[in-house]
Amino acid sequence: MPTKRPPAPVPAATSPDDLLERQGQLIEELQTLVNHVPYGLMVLEPGGVVRHLNAEAARQLRLPRHLAQGRTLGSLLDFDTMVEQVFLTGEGYTDRERVISTPRFQLHVLDTAVPVKAADGRVLSVVNTFREISGVHRLADRLAGSQARHTFDSMIGQSPALRATIAAARKAAAGQANVLLCGESGTGKEVLAQAIHNASARREGPFIAVNSAALPRDLIESELFGHAPGAFTGAQREGRPGKFEAASGGTIFLDEVSELPLDVQAKLLRVLQEREVVRLGSTRAVRVDARVVTASNRDLHAMVARKEFREDLYYRCHVIALTLPPLRERPADVALLATHFLARYGAALGKPVHALPPAVLAALLQHPWPGNVRELENAMERLVNLSEGGTLDASVLGLVPAPPVAQTPADPGPNTEVRSLRAAERETIVHALKAHRFNVTRAAQALGIAKPTLYAKLRLHGIPLERPLS
Repeated sequence: MPTKRPPAPVPAATSPDDLLERQGQLIEELQTLVNHVPYGLMVLEPGGVVRHLNAEAARQLRLPRHLAQGRTLGSLLDFDTMVEQVFLTGEGYTDRERVISTPRFQLHVLDTAVPVKAADGRVLSVVNTFREISGVHRLADRLAGSQARHTFDSMIGQSPALRATIAAARKAAAGQANVLLCGESGTGKEVLAQAIHNASARREGPFIAVNSAALPRDLIESELFGHAPGAFTGAQREGRPGKFEAASGGTIFLDEVSELPLDVQAKLLRVLQEREVVRLGSTRAVRVDARVVTASNRDLHAMVARKEFREDLYYRCHVIALTLPPLRERPADVALLATHFLARYGAALGKPVHALPPAVLAALLQHPWPGNVRELENAMERLVNLSEGGTLDASVLGLVPAPPVAQTPADPGPNTEVRSLRAAERETIVHALKAHRFNVTRAAQALGIAKPTLYAKLRLHGIPLERPLS
């Protein structure tokens, strides 16, 4: 017969002292949890009476906790919270964006209210949570990868012009002034902008990079400044913050700022002056605290003279101006950069890294690098990918040596015709278009300028895009 198991021992009855201790522990754990969540939390009774207020809610609303509990919100705050309406409608809401502006403070939050109901449907209480939207933006930017990765150590080169620019940028990073980065396409303006951000007091804030030339013309204002609910066809129903609001507490980098339309330049000027934005379709101003770093591969001063760029905006952006030299003016840095990119792509592709052969180095030094550092990086990636057997083959680079410099006569003579710079530029653009069968992308690369810049010059000179018949 199977052996019978002895009955399990009956636990001793819990004493009243043990129950009280357990209840006290649970209450303490609950209070610790509520007070350490990263958002404000309130529990309201009918009539808007505050039953509980956590530390973060007291901080955001500027309320003393010991005086708030047991009082109505109307007697504590000088604005409507919308939470009281939940008692009347019985309907809660989730993540409503609210901008609160009072004489005491300004608050921009995502607000959620959840009703707690009885069996008969009566609202017994409302749990209200709210979180400052700046923290939401920082989290979203971190998850989306909108972070500055580069530092001043990422700037490779020993040329005096580059080192002087980096030294000035280190000084600029210590302040809050607007910075304008000048230089040809591919010289590393965004790398320098990230380095300035990471060396500044705003390094823990977001870094938002915006390519002004890539923004659709009809959506530029919405992207930069945000839009109110239903501001235009296709707008998000709940509205949307713009890039400036997303960058609040950090840095916004406006690349190719020269390509912004004049009407948008006027609104950008107001943002720089007033440090506030008005969303498209709204009349309410939202305070922003973002450092502005702009960049351009065009001569903004010349554009101001041609009335293509606002003069007042130019001086707002030009508080501190830094110029990155083109690669052709720093030939000693070509080998340093090439070795750096060779090691990076060799490691990424699992190929052994070799020193640069003389033939490869000679080809690199003879090339004019119209695309600057970006072009050199692409060339080294191509070299590592296409070379076989551990041997770097200069022929796969596909580089064209710089044309010989034409000799200028010592004395052109009194009757020699001198063309204007405008005429020479037009002729050069037409020649580049014809050489590349009116392919604008390739022509812009050959000229060493950005594609939007080439389109602007086509309009300036009245050059039609007449593609040859195939």
